[in-house]
Amino acid sequence: MTPVLVHLPHDATLIPPSAAADFLPGPAELARETLRLVDAHTAALYGEGALPADLLRAEVSRLVVDVERFPDDVREPCAAVGMGATYVRTTEGRPLRALSSERRAELMAAYYWPHHRALDEAAAARLACFGRCVILDAHSYPTGPLPTQAADGPSPEIGVGTEPAHTPPALRELAEAFFRARGFDVAVDVPFRGAMVPNRFHGREPRVESVMIEVRRDLYMDEATGERSGGFTKMREVLTDFRDAVLAYAGSLT
Repeated sequence: MTPVLVHLPHDATLIPPSAAADFLPGPAELARETLRLVDAHTAALYGEGALPADLLRAEVSRLVVDVERFPDDVREPCAAVGMGATYVRTTEGRPLRALSSERRAELMAAYYWPHHRALDEAAAARLACFGRCVILDAHSYPTGPLPTQAADGPSPEIGVGTEPAHTPPALRELAEAFFRARGFDVAVDVPFRGAMVPNRFHGREPRVESVMIEVRRDLYMDEATGERSGGFTKMREVLTDFRDAVLAYAGSLT
């Protein structure tokens, strides 16, 4: 274990049979939604050579439960387009599921809350061992805008997401400088803002720091097929080096 925890909320593609029965679209449309929404290959991009204890990956596809969302739709802005913690609309706005409150609670109990308990425990273990926890919130995003982002907004090659009280200037500046020095177009809190902070420590524990990295998918994959492109190896090397840079940063704080 190191002070750095790589959080992979949207890499999984698994839709368990019990959850598949909830979906209204047929297999072809559901496959298109999976291709559009899943942050494909991010476990391989961000996790190369990492200790297993330093990786926390969501168990199921975000189409089943999105562990990156707030649990309460009232607090979650993405719920306005049917994409809160339990999606009920497709990326094109069509019905995805009709979930009763009881069924939603079952899904949250099965997949959301266990993930967040594991996140809390991983951060607590690092605080106990190192006095510091730095979360690398690992994402990618498509070239065409999702309903949860501005349709006419910029699409930087690398987006750095920050969270008030948990992304100090030094961590934000490290991320910006690292990717810009390697020739990437970088923006802060574009196309998405925020970074995952465990519930137990959110707004309470400044020693838990977090930064989100969004890699534009055309840099490493064919968005039409989901297959890795020729840029995959380079992007994996860059992100491995970035993880090492974050580890050096975290080590300097302990």
